[in-house]
Amino acid sequence: MRTLGFTERESIQAIIDLMRKQKAKLPVGRIIALDLAEDPVSATLVVEADDGQRAHVHRTAPELAASLVNYCIERRVRLPSSGDKFVEVIAGSLNLVIYLETVAGNNKRSKRPTAHR
Repeated sequence: MRTLGFTERESIQAIIDLMRKQKAKLPVGRIIALDLAEDPVSATLVVEADDGQRAHVHRTAPELAASLVNYCIERRVRLPSSGDKFVEVIAGSLNLVIYLETVAGNNKRSKRPTAHR
């Protein structure tokens, strides 16, 4: 099992990058907060427009995992192509968790730990 932790700034950038890549609509304004939920894992970007109105952009766990994987790919951070990838909120930050069934040089298979998705 490997875990990559992301700062709030990196998490926000990862979400924005993937939304732009997918041509998803983002509210106009500045991002003032990233609210994380642990169970189930999700995130909400809080965007404030010039007139003070706030918009909320909600992202689910699979969307967050895709955002973090895309962020790593764009920055040439090597990730294993196999293995389950999911997100967890650990100590108030987003973490990409990569679980590999087998480890190089070890032919034994282990059971996957139960994790919140």
